[in-house]
Amino acid sequence: MCALVSNDIKCAFDISGSGNLRERRKALTENGHSGSVYEMLSPDGINLGYYNIKSSQEGEVVFKNMNPFLQISYTLSGNKSYTTGSELTKLASFQKHQYNYLFFPEQEIHLNWQADEQLEIFELGVTPELVFNFLPEEHPLFPVFIKSIANNTPALLSEVNLPLASNISAILYDMLNCPLDGRYKQLYLKAKTTELLAIQLSQYEQISGMAKSDTRALKKEDIERMHMARDIIIKNINSPCTLIDLSHQVGTNDAYLKSHFKQVFGTTVYGYLQNIKMTHARELLSQGKAVSEVAYLSGYKHTAHFTRAFKKHFGFSPGIMKR
Repeated sequence: MCALVSNDIKCAFDISGSGNLRERRKALTENGHSGSVYEMLSPDGINLGYYNIKSSQEGEVVFKNMNPFLQISYTLSGNKSYTTGSELTKLASFQKHQYNYLFFPEQEIHLNWQADEQLEIFELGVTPELVFNFLPEEHPLFPVFIKSIANNTPALLSEVNLPLASNISAILYDMLNCPLDGRYKQLYLKAKTTELLAIQLSQYEQISGMAKSDTRALKKEDIERMHMARDIIIKNINSPCTLIDLSHQVGTNDAYLKSHFKQVFGTTVYGYLQNIKMTHARELLSQGKAVSEVAYLSGYKHTAHFTRAFKKHFGFSPGIMKR
């Protein structure tokens, strides 16, 4: 579990430990940190961390791992990076609405974030034994994971960060706000972890297949343009530009933008924007904001239109989150 030490947050845990499910919620109001932390360690080989933090200076979480494990790292807002070793070599960096798979051996891993920036992240750790229950040998991640374990060195398993879709973040929030206790909570969290792995491994297989068949034909500058387009979408979430304007901003036309964007990110421009808007709306609702206020902040003139869009996206109405 984690504790504040100086300006850092130190974490030490054994993901393979036995016993009962352990969890902790803590409000951070010291050493320049403000926000909240939630940590859960399950005897099923699952560790979940949720950090919603703003720091007056650069922040850091130091993970001390007692056993090797796969960490799935999700960034909902802010920017973060991982460093390893005595020289703090950079392993990975993330922007908002991205996630990736990392292999962590038995050593310290440093998670860093910027000052004066709201960071909201989930970190899901899973033992190799549990991963192998769900990861078939023919899956494109299998050989990469096996190699990481054999080398016993920190590794980023996907060459590029993956888009954090709303169905994934919805499951993470369900885990964070689980209404059950004891063994039933343990069962619930294991089921949700299974659901996450099923969705994500399927998504990765699809994206990997598309990358092999489609992005091979794209030039490096075309892929960079699509990443520029994605960044513009994220920055202008409440006042999105038209496809034509967006294509002009990245130096292409709308036909190429629609085609190439889907090749790179596995969804349409509209689908990507809608995922971000609905995920952000759910975050605001979880913070206690009124449905009408969230509808307005999400760019809807009428609450009823927002409610229909939210229910279509998540399968339940936004009012449920207020109960």
